Amino acid sequence: MSNAPEPWIAKDHLADDTPKNESRPTMMRWMGIAFGGLALFVIIGFLIAVIGGASDSAGVANFFRILRDFFIVVLALQGILICAAFVLLIIQLTALVNLLSSEVKPILEEARDTIATARGTTEFVSQSVTRPVIRTTSTVVGAVTFLREVGNIRRLVRGKKKS
Repeated sequence: MSNAPEPWIAKDHLADDTPKNESRPTMMRWMGIAFGGLALFVIIGFLIAVIGGASDSAGVANFFRILRDFFIVVLALQGILICAAFVLLIIQLTALVNLLSSEVKPILEEARDTIATARGTTEFVSQSVTRPVIRTTSTVVGAVTFLREVGNIRRLVRGKKKS
């Protein structure tokens, strides 16, 4: 079997297994690079501190102080990033509330007005058209039924007089 597409299948419906932008790294790739670099930094620093200060424990302690300060700075930057994300979230929520009040609320009010108009129209049609038609039809049907019964009574009375 060949991998050539069938002539009747559109090209945009074919499954494309190759990524569109292979040269541009994704977010996961960047995070992997960042964590790998951090782990490499810690391991190299630890090895330098152990090798350089094998006889001196002050070198190891100094390395861990620097490492501690580095992580404090990273956590502070992370806190700033989280605060910025919260500010962005609040701005987006404000935009959503504004959208709901300025766009959706008038649409709902127009829908209520339309429903009220439809209700008024149905009541008008019910009172002006349907009730008179029903009354007229029922009167005509009642009159026809009455005349038919009168005719049946006359026929029954004539039939009894002849016998």
